[in-house]
Amino acid sequence: MLRLFRNLKIAEKLLLTELAMTLSMLLVFSIFALGNHYHDLRSHLAQGILLQMNVVTTSIGPAVMFGELDSATKTLEPLSDNTNIRTIVILDQHQNKLESLHPQHLPSSSAWQWLYPFFGDMELNAPIVVNEKTVGTLRAIIKQEQTVDMLIGFAWSNTVAAIAAALFGYFVMWRLNRYIVGPIHTLQTFVSNITQNHHYEQRIYTTSQDEIGLLGKDINNMLESISQRDAQLQKELEHRKEIEEKLQFLAHYDKSTLLLNRHAFEEIITKKITTPADERKCVYLLLLDLDRFKIVNDTFGHNTGDKLLQQVAHRLRGNMSQDDAIFRLGGDEFAVILEAPKRSTIEQVCNRVIQNISTPFIVDDHEIHIGVSIGIATLRPGFDSKTEVMKNADMALYQAKDAGRNTYRFYSNEDETNTSELRTLREELHFSLQNQELELYYQPIIHTQQLKTIGFEALLRWRHPTKGVLAPDQFIHLAEGSGLIISIGAWVIHQSLKQLAMWQQMFDKELFMNVNISSRQLDDDSLSDTIRHALDFYHIAPRTLNLEITESMVMRNIESAKHILYALKQLGIGIAIDDFGIGHSSMNYLKQLPVDILKIDKQFTGGIPHDKVDIAIVDALVALAVSLNLKVVAEGVESAIQFEYLQYKLCHHVQGYLFSAALSASQTTTFLADFPESIPAGFRKVVLPEA
Repeated sequence: MLRLFRNLKIAEKLLLTELAMTLSMLLVFSIFALGNHYHDLRSHLAQGILLQMNVVTTSIGPAVMFGELDSATKTLEPLSDNTNIRTIVILDQHQNKLESLHPQHLPSSSAWQWLYPFFGDMELNAPIVVNEKTVGTLRAIIKQEQTVDMLIGFAWSNTVAAIAAALFGYFVMWRLNRYIVGPIHTLQTFVSNITQNHHYEQRIYTTSQDEIGLLGKDINNMLESISQRDAQLQKELEHRKEIEEKLQFLAHYDKSTLLLNRHAFEEIITKKITTPADERKCVYLLLLDLDRFKIVNDTFGHNTGDKLLQQVAHRLRGNMSQDDAIFRLGGDEFAVILEAPKRSTIEQVCNRVIQNISTPFIVDDHEIHIGVSIGIATLRPGFDSKTEVMKNADMALYQAKDAGRNTYRFYSNEDETNTSELRTLREELHFSLQNQELELYYQPIIHTQQLKTIGFEALLRWRHPTKGVLAPDQFIHLAEGSGLIISIGAWVIHQSLKQLAMWQQMFDKELFMNVNISSRQLDDDSLSDTIRHALDFYHIAPRTLNLEITESMVMRNIESAKHILYALKQLGIGIAIDDFGIGHSSMNYLKQLPVDILKIDKQFTGGIPHDKVDIAIVDALVALAVSLNLKVVAEGVESAIQFEYLQYKLCHHVQGYLFSAALSASQTTTFLADFPESIPAGFRKVVLPEA
């Protein structure tokens, strides 16, 4: 029953509840009314019969007192006519029965006579008094059949009235419930519509101030809160979406250059490698490494370096098609994955990239010159992983750097073998200083007019444990590429000045030493401190130390070279331009830079006296040096006629095999001690006839 009640609508529940309450009240009222009416009927019946009994007792008093019971019985006959009396009994003063009368009446034909047994008979007693003395008692047993019949009639009338009242109340409650249930139904419909359509901007109109009205206001407040929450959530979702897009971008793109990053590179190259061979086109991996980028960072700062990388990325995008994937793998290392029908197409792309990257960059009002080395590997069917492809491209890149940088190389098995050997040599070079395998040799520099040794050029050698003595051109590029050149260069400066101090003390305080400096050393901030410390430690006059640099080192960034060389000149040392004439010889940079010495390369002196072009070049270079008040040193002098020509042209300093090859320290000491006897005898006869 309760379960059925729970499933009813609120209106039905209210009607049933109100109807039950009404019927309950009517039932209580009816019971009370029936009880009260029953009491009234019984009291009225008792009073009427008792009145008759009092009249009768007055008449039968003497008869009872004198024992005339027959006379008394006749007097009771009028009383026995009352249909409500069942029995009449006369009692003496001791309550002993003297006489009883049982009136006979017609039986009741009422339909409710089955209720009679539930209503017991009443007993009425009236005293029989004679001369104020009670001589007996008249007792009457009253039946309530007539009272029951009247009560049933009253009940029927009450029932009809109650039913009418219930129906009227039900109608009234039904009408009134509309004012209660109607707003609830409206609220329910409104909330249901909101739930289904999610239109939280709607509001319900309320006019009443009762609980339903307050509920409507609370619903509106709730909807307002939901709308505000949704707006906030929408903002948060949009913000989160922006963050996710940024994270997605950062996960696959380099923030600085906006190129694809290493993570994207690994995904794409893995996808390319796993593509079935029959579906794969000819795909190439280009591994790019910027040349001299570290110099830019060290000279101009990382902020300028970052801007340079952005410009490099812009130029790379301009040289590739939209289908080519360009990546920044980190630092100054880039990669390109592209499809090409033939190798010549890749060569054209590489040449175009090298040309564009080699074009000077303008960053923060600085003109910056860099290059790019490119290693190329083909993604052929059969490669097991991206590691193998990367290894091949890296080997090709190594070959490109070893070939002089700013060029490209394709991977080949032969290159892999050579690269492996070079890498082994590079690893062994790491331990060369520790194992004391490096050694300095010294080639004398001769004054052509005074005919005496005035200085030396320090030349590095590596006594390799298995390959023998290696010249600088066999390993210096490895030292530069690995960064070992800084520590090796510092060792060369200290060792050469240590030896110079010994020779100056033994032979001549004016002996000087020429030390070759690489581009990596020149760009190193610690070079000045290294030189200053060595000069002070060995008590060397700065004017007896000359640093030899090449034209290419100067021309890669004239402004940077100018700044560095002037800083070195403040130490009091000399600056020599080595191999002058074979590079980008320029009168302009000779005018701007603090150069003290020009060294004429041996490829020009070797043509004397037969090659007119070489003679013309040597004449011009010597004249240039004299006009600029520079010292000039001719390298590669191997014959007496070459020496005589240079002596005639006032080229004051020469060096070459005519006098001596590069010597060890002990051999050089002997050479100085025996000079000029250390000069070949045939040459002495020519240049020293008076000796």
